[in-house]
Amino acid sequence: MRLLLAYACMCNFKLSQMDVKSAFLNGFLNEEVYVSQPLAFEDHLYPNHVFNLKKALYGLKQAPRQLYERLSNFILSKGYARGVVDKTFFIRKHASDVILVQVYVDDIIFGSNNNSMCEEFVATMQGEFKMSMMGELTYFLGL
Repeated sequence: MRLLLAYACMCNFKLSQMDVKSAFLNGFLNEEVYVSQPLAFEDHLYPNHVFNLKKALYGLKQAPRQLYERLSNFILSKGYARGVVDKTFFIRKHASDVILVQVYVDDIIFGSNNNSMCEEFVATMQGEFKMSMMGELTYFLGL
């Protein structure tokens, strides 16, 4: 994260932030997960039945991993390359233009020396996920 901030300062381009809405409901489960019925929502005909989850739930151990897997696979499918050292860092180059993307749980920090690449990234992400655009990055993780 600090390297991304330093590089953005050095290259004089602004960083923006997006947040995935209902982040942990976006991951699809690869394994079978069963949960008991919540007390207020028990089925009176089948009180001992359990639910087989198809998608991750908030609080489920698999939720952050499944969200990241889905996010990263989508970003990679759009022509981005994953960082060698930091697997949550993505980059895409086109001629002399570059866009940098950093994923941190359900927050995405990105910036480019070409504003149209940022606009394209926002449109692409919002087309696949429910995202809220937080605007220009001013404060993140205490930095």
